[in-house]
Amino acid sequence: MLLTSTLLPAVAQPSAPQSETEGFGRWESALNRCELLWPRQGQQPSKRSTCIKLRVDQTIEGMLRVRFINGLAGSRYASEELTFAGLLLQQDQPMRCSSGSCQPSWPLRLQVHGVATRRFDPRGIADQLPHNQLARGSCRLEPQLLECQAQDRTGQRWEAAAQLHNEASRHETTNRNN
Repeated sequence: MLLTSTLLPAVAQPSAPQSETEGFGRWESALNRCELLWPRQGQQPSKRSTCIKLRVDQTIEGMLRVRFINGLAGSRYASEELTFAGLLLQQDQPMRCSSGSCQPSWPLRLQVHGVATRRFDPRGIADQLPHNQLARGSCRLEPQLLECQAQDRTGQRWEAAAQLHNEASRHETTNRNN
């Protein structure tokens, strides 16, 4: 509730003239290697899985959602997602966004405040309610290595470690050097 009331006054203000960049948008990339770990319902052991795509959403400058997407066999729309949400560390730069598309300013380091999991059936329709959980942790996103971890107050842990697809990594390094 506090977050909503904090954001509403900024949204209701008259907009400033459109600049070249905006504070919100999305960046995504295929992944070479990825491993996820998240708790299951009840007393079952934690679930380990792989993922194929990384999606980073910047809702406002400095507020990011880092989503690891696991495509499920049998359909291009079936998937599971593990999301880490948090705030960019003060010394790091927000992503540069224009027309809803963003480019990361490496590194991106987040102080994580929550995690979420979602699952979609072969038609792309959510087959369970999203599970959102307050948790504390961190993410470190660099062209060569992506790592996130968080833990809730009961000790449940969520972890993700991935490596960008070689093409995406090479493209980002080239852009950074220009």
